[in-house]
Amino acid sequence: MPHGANYVHQQLCTDLADYIKAHYFGKSELLLSAIGNRLEQENLLHKKPYIESSPAYLTVHDGLSTAELDDWLKEFFLKLAHEGLGVFASPFSHQLEALEKAVAGHDLFVSTGTGSGKTECFMWPILAKLVTEARNSPYSWEQRGVRTIIMYPMNALVSDQISRMRRMIGDPQNKFVSIFRETATNLSRRPQFGMYTGRTPYPGEMPDDVQDHKLEKTLKLIFDRKEGVHAAFYEHLLNEGKIPAKADVELFLHNLHFHTHEPHDEDAELITRFEMQNYCPDILITNYSMLEYMLLRKIERKIWENTRSWLDIDSNNKLLFVIDEAHMYGGSSGGEVALLIRRLFNKLGISRDRVQFILTTASMPNKSALDSAAVMRFADALTANDSSRPFEYLTGTQESVATLCRYDIADSTILKANPGAFEDDDQSKLNALTSFFAEVEGFEHRLTELDDICAWMHANLASYRPFNELIERCRGNAVCMDDLAKDIFPNLSHADGLHAVSVLLSIAPLAKDYEGAVLFPARMHMLFKGLTGVYACTNPECPKGHSHDGISIGEIFFTDDTLTCPHCGSQVYELYRDRRCGTLFFKGYVLEQDADFKQDTYLWRNHGHLMDDYMKELHLYLPSPDYQPQRPKSSQTAGVWPCYLDVKSGFLSFNHAFFDGKVDGLIKLYYSKYSAKGRPEVFTFSKCPHCRHMLFAKQLSSFSTKGNQSFYNLIKTQFQQQPAVPGKTGMPNEFPNEGRKVLLFSDSRQRAAKLAKDMSYLSEIMAARQLFVSAIKLMEDTPRAFSLEDLYDFLCLAAAQKSIQFFHDKDREKFIKHTKGCIEEYELSGGEDYETQYPVSKSAPEQMQEYMFRLIAGSYNTLYDSAVCWIEPQRKVLNKAIAALKELGIEVSKQEFIEFFNAWFMNVCDESLALGENISDEIRANVKRPFDRFNYGLKDQWTFSTAIHSIMCWEKDDIEAFKWKDVLNLYFLESGKSERNYIRLNTVTPRFDDTHVWYKCTTCSELTPYLLKGKCPSCGSEHTHAMGQSDYAALSYWRQPVYDALAGKQIRVIDTEEHTAQLSHKDQRDDLWSKTEQYELRFQDLVQEHETPVDILSSTTTMEVGIDIGSLVAVGLRNIPPKRENYQQRAGRAGRRGSSLSTIVTFCEGGPHDSIYFNNPVPMFCGEPRRPWIDIKSEKLLQRHLAMILLQEYRSIAQNGLDKAAAVDFLQEELQSFIAYLETYDRSRALAQLPADVDFNFERFKDELIDALEELKDKAERHPDLFTVQHGPFNTKPKALLDALYEAGVIPTYSFPKNVVSTYISDQDGKTKYAIDRGLDVAISEYAPGRAIVVDKKTYQIGGFYAPGSATYRNIKEPAKAYFSDPNYIKRVLTCTHCGWFGLEEDNPHQCPFCGNPNLEQDINMLRPWGFAPRNAEQISDAMLEETYSAVQQPLYSTLPEGEQLQLVDNCTNIKIASRTNQRIIMVNKGARYKGFTVCTDCGAAMPGDSKDVLKDVERPYKLHNVFLKPCRHANVQRVNLGYDFITDMMVLEFAIDNNKIDVNADDRTWISRAAQSLAEALRLAASKHLDVEFTELVTGYRLRDGGTSLFRGTSYVDIYLYDSLSSGAGYSDSAAQNINTILQDVHAILSDCTCDAACSKCLKHFRNQFFHGLLDRHAALQLLEWGRTGKAAAALTLDEQRALIEPLERIIERLGIKLDLTSDPIKGSIPGMSRDIVIYPAMWLAPEDRGTVYISDALLKHAKPYAIDRLKHYFPVAIC
Repeated sequence: MPHGANYVHQQLCTDLADYIKAHYFGKSELLLSAIGNRLEQENLLHKKPYIESSPAYLTVHDGLSTAELDDWLKEFFLKLAHEGLGVFASPFSHQLEALEKAVAGHDLFVSTGTGSGKTECFMWPILAKLVTEARNSPYSWEQRGVRTIIMYPMNALVSDQISRMRRMIGDPQNKFVSIFRETATNLSRRPQFGMYTGRTPYPGEMPDDVQDHKLEKTLKLIFDRKEGVHAAFYEHLLNEGKIPAKADVELFLHNLHFHTHEPHDEDAELITRFEMQNYCPDILITNYSMLEYMLLRKIERKIWENTRSWLDIDSNNKLLFVIDEAHMYGGSSGGEVALLIRRLFNKLGISRDRVQFILTTASMPNKSALDSAAVMRFADALTANDSSRPFEYLTGTQESVATLCRYDIADSTILKANPGAFEDDDQSKLNALTSFFAEVEGFEHRLTELDDICAWMHANLASYRPFNELIERCRGNAVCMDDLAKDIFPNLSHADGLHAVSVLLSIAPLAKDYEGAVLFPARMHMLFKGLTGVYACTNPECPKGHSHDGISIGEIFFTDDTLTCPHCGSQVYELYRDRRCGTLFFKGYVLEQDADFKQDTYLWRNHGHLMDDYMKELHLYLPSPDYQPQRPKSSQTAGVWPCYLDVKSGFLSFNHAFFDGKVDGLIKLYYSKYSAKGRPEVFTFSKCPHCRHMLFAKQLSSFSTKGNQSFYNLIKTQFQQQPAVPGKTGMPNEFPNEGRKVLLFSDSRQRAAKLAKDMSYLSEIMAARQLFVSAIKLMEDTPRAFSLEDLYDFLCLAAAQKSIQFFHDKDREKFIKHTKGCIEEYELSGGEDYETQYPVSKSAPEQMQEYMFRLIAGSYNTLYDSAVCWIEPQRKVLNKAIAALKELGIEVSKQEFIEFFNAWFMNVCDESLALGENISDEIRANVKRPFDRFNYGLKDQWTFSTAIHSIMCWEKDDIEAFKWKDVLNLYFLESGKSERNYIRLNTVTPRFDDTHVWYKCTTCSELTPYLLKGKCPSCGSEHTHAMGQSDYAALSYWRQPVYDALAGKQIRVIDTEEHTAQLSHKDQRDDLWSKTEQYELRFQDLVQEHETPVDILSSTTTMEVGIDIGSLVAVGLRNIPPKRENYQQRAGRAGRRGSSLSTIVTFCEGGPHDSIYFNNPVPMFCGEPRRPWIDIKSEKLLQRHLAMILLQEYRSIAQNGLDKAAAVDFLQEELQSFIAYLETYDRSRALAQLPADVDFNFERFKDELIDALEELKDKAERHPDLFTVQHGPFNTKPKALLDALYEAGVIPTYSFPKNVVSTYISDQDGKTKYAIDRGLDVAISEYAPGRAIVVDKKTYQIGGFYAPGSATYRNIKEPAKAYFSDPNYIKRVLTCTHCGWFGLEEDNPHQCPFCGNPNLEQDINMLRPWGFAPRNAEQISDAMLEETYSAVQQPLYSTLPEGEQLQLVDNCTNIKIASRTNQRIIMVNKGARYKGFTVCTDCGAAMPGDSKDVLKDVERPYKLHNVFLKPCRHANVQRVNLGYDFITDMMVLEFAIDNNKIDVNADDRTWISRAAQSLAEALRLAASKHLDVEFTELVTGYRLRDGGTSLFRGTSYVDIYLYDSLSSGAGYSDSAAQNINTILQDVHAILSDCTCDAACSKCLKHFRNQFFHGLLDRHAALQLLEWGRTGKAAAALTLDEQRALIEPLERIIERLGIKLDLTSDPIKGSIPGMSRDIVIYPAMWLAPEDRGTVYISDALLKHAKPYAIDRLKHYFPVAIC
């Protein structure tokens, strides 16, 4: 951090603002001037930084020597401490207390902060337990058995713990075992540990020859690195605990070779399953899911038999059970783990008193007695502690420095210091510290070594007032840096105060004692966010308006909460832009029935308002004063036409004659009826009306900072501002980024995967830009003439000069080889006579070819776009071409030819990427789409652009044009592989000249190195100018890095890799480390030959806890995490070892969750964790628990194991026998397995279990292929009963979604590479056909349904056919056209259960996906991707309430509540614009849309090994919706509506729909916040029901329901029901605290509800909530409120012939011969009845103005337009 904390924050703010200005506003001078410096202002894009430090815990000096332990045990630990084996002579007080209490036999719950040494709190007791038994009970010690189970929630933590065990118990020098035997007996058996997870090699009942040889080969590769070139790497791995702790490696490998899994007596670690199954480890490290498997399978039975025997030997023997990261067990998933522990007791035949528990976490509350009580209840429930045996709750003793202050330091001394000097190399640090403390009282000037000064600071820094106040205020608390500056330095200016604090923050983290303890591990928390969009007042006369070049708009807004301008009352719409030229458009929506543009229509702000389901997006061009639309060449739909917007009302008119002149309040805009392929719902332009360039799909886009580039810019700056790691500088080949690291977190696998891909690309393309220009400059400086074909050689030379390692995989290897060859040849030739060796088109890596295309001819941000480099004809070719033209009678100078060539080159590259005849079009497809469908290059009959024709004054078929074409064909073009024509690379040369004058076209905004006859070569305009300083400054974001590189600044290629569960699984037979573990090693700079360090890891929760990343000082969060514990864990990954201030960068999303914490971040930074809760009383969980016990004790299953029983065999042959066994099972024995005081109906449990098994049997008979699994390419085997019961939710699911479906991605041979699981509730949106996903930096578009094994020999061409005849997968749906209810035909509804309508109609069928697959079974380039978004509609449940379940909510008049079990939920994705999905019922290919045409270019979604399949003709297709139904538990709030006061049906339910939807969203947000879970964990919805015989009288009901997103249930909805009063208060606060007009991203809007943003209205929701609580309807509107609503429509109403009198009370409307009162009333009301008065609801005037107009026309029938 070269310039200190404040500088770093300012740099991040500046870089983000500069990026957004350059990327979004740079091409619009109107907006650039309008926004001014608003982007730099606090609270728009950033918050002030906060400083926080981990709490410091009390250290007990020589604490081990005085510990309350037996002397021999103290001596044991002191010896371990002396040898540095993970024990400290002076431990924290809580570590010492944990050891003492554990040895005394107590259960422990340790809750101390991140980095506080919690691991030692269970590791030391484990060591004490082992050595005590070995010493005091040698006979017992010789008996094998599991003494300790360490259980983790995820595999990543298991791997980390194994590394610790290897370093401690399995240390390579055998120090531990020597001390162990010295303490016990010399003959004591060596303690052994083992990791037993899904990654432990390998599954199977007995050793397998092939698998043993694979494992032997893999391990040999590792162990063979002990010597030779890999020795240092091996030593690193050994020190990090990455090498298995085997005593005799050669013997182990020899035994493996002969299939013997027998450990050596001196092995510390058992690494195969067969070793552990036969030689039980003392310490078993596992996760809860594997523990479940171990309890139920036969192959692990010996482990538990040995353990049971060991427990029986001595009644004093106890099992020690460690639960690390205990806070991660909560709700239903935690309840299932608690019940699993009870099943362990049952397996071992022991009671709770034979087990000692140690729980550890960093996230438990401890502010009050209520907190402590909640924690103890949690601990008791999790550990089956029915007897309430007390836990020792250890929270540590935090140190305070408040009383240590003795000295002060003069402000002037601090101000003189440079913060960066303290973060440089060690010598610079020493000099800076010595200089700083030279004038400071109390400093020991005799200290001259850095370590000594740091140790002195650790002991004395808190004695000095500024440091004392900093430490005291920030330990365990986040304080705004501004407040620190003001409070610590009250006499300094704001700027000087921030500088002084930066100095303190640079010095304090260096304070470290000789054992590495850090005094002040400080972190700077910084929050940023992007723009949700840019919105503009439509009134050009707005008092806050802006103008440029004749274009005017009103005030600019950066949030979506303003519907009408507060300055002039005009309508506000979102602005869109052409990304290429910066042209501005308004975006709105028109009703589909008005899309013929023949009559006036209303321009809606949002799509989905009220009842208007079918709307089309419309883009409206803001024209320049001299704009003249071009006549359409073809059909009328591509034309551009004028329209007129009433800025006050938002009405659009197409009556051109009526508005021939300028009319106040009307603005002239332009529209087109063009719709791009695949986007019929959008009316846009085929060409930009300003620059005339063709528009790609979605080229018109909003100003919302979508994507990852904003975040990348923050992280790049954070990365670069880090100080280099000492010892890693000056070695560019080994450590190109000098040890800098950032750890990133996202809250979904897909987001983390996309982030890794985007971050790598963005870094590489910027590095490529710098490297390419460096190479071109090097080429320019070489006297010989070179061409673009030679560029690769110079790229290699530039990379060698700058020590850059580039590209990936095989391309990297090729690049390294070529770079070496180029350097050797260059040095031999002396440079001037260098002969290139590697032509771009034939030798260059494909990634280089792709970057060349992107930088020269890409869609955006090319070297042309930044006015840096350009392409000219190669010198010799230029001369020949000029001579050839002369022979044809055309004389031109070199300059004239170059200018013409420039215009032609820019055009052909822009439209057809016609460059490089020998380069594959597949590489071009990665860059951009061609305009000519899927054809790149020029056809033989190519023509010049319209602009060139115009500038050259050519007529049609002009002979001069043909002559130019002949010359260009002859000297520059060559037919390529696709038989199209491309510019040969050896005929052109890249140019760089920083003195060259570039030109900018004012008309089309294009930049060009040359004009053509003084005109723009792109559009032919005369309005151009030579670029000046301000023009170049606007491009500095792209230009400055290039010039920095040319000036010698380091080019940084930042490598980002994905670290998610998608890549985590890799069997150890194939590789000792999983892909994520390999990345972890590289992230720690543990690299092998040909590897480079990973600089940034993009992870999910896989890296949140447990894993120590050493000196990591930077963390980035892509969003605000769901819980504050998540944030604190993630932030706590940084700064554990001090050395410098750590930085935490969080990029907030636009939703309400992130907005809450952006506005008030302190609770997220350091707020007290929520009280834990765990569900062990849920009947569903208890039933699953008992089902698992009863099944395992059933005769045949007990004999063979639940995993070995085939589901079909059991269901068909043994089900009746099992039912008989159930009927005779001892009820008291069953109930003894349940928690105490649980009310459980055993008879109902038996009945429901039998029903579930019989339903499974029926399913197996109707669809037997669902009960087989793939076993090899074409072989199948029966599905295990275990898997069938898990999927059906009969046995524990640990709150994993049981309705799980996978996306299968295969290689070219059809072998599955990735199977990515998601719950169906998410998958039917995220994996729906048309959507795209990223896996391992590759993009796939979903294009069908498929599951491995479904394409067998008998149906190889029709794998989908069977599913379409199965009622489990294809379901008939009925719908009610009156109220919108829909349900399944299989339930036999005779009438609508909500409104009683007897006329139900058939809807299209609902398909439950069985597996997703990519389009054409292959990846797709981003450039070719046209993603179609669709989402799940409003979830619906169709069961009717039972009155006795409902209870009146306290203090509420009209709200009842019920927690309901077994409710059927139906979730449906109806596709984009409700058109569903068209599926081939043969091969399974599928795409969104209602026509067979959508499958026209779609191939089969699967490939098979060695099988050639002809393309499927898709002869049989079916249109379906995606969906599924399931049973879950939910909370329901029933609002009783008095139909005599409230009209739920008025205006097509405008008010009730808005109110109910909005209230449901607020309920979801409030409940998730109260429960401290991510809001996506909960799903909400509403339904309307009629409670009487009439639709218009009696009582109606609004049911607002909430259920867990996991169909297996997580217990959240039930917990919400128990806290409903508090949650309703929070709902009220969400709805009332915001200031927006209807809804915005600060209150209700977020990404997941974007499809009904137009329905959200916090005011309507407040009215419904108030009715429910008090029975009061909305108050009448005041006259002023009524006037404000109708006044914007005055002009439109007068055009109808109705005259308004807004001065009268009430408002009057009149036409000749008629006058009526006009009253505007709350939409909530039952409409008043008075024939003489026009009543209009406020909802119509706010959100549906056309319907308000219709109401007036109805009451004034003679009015005409």
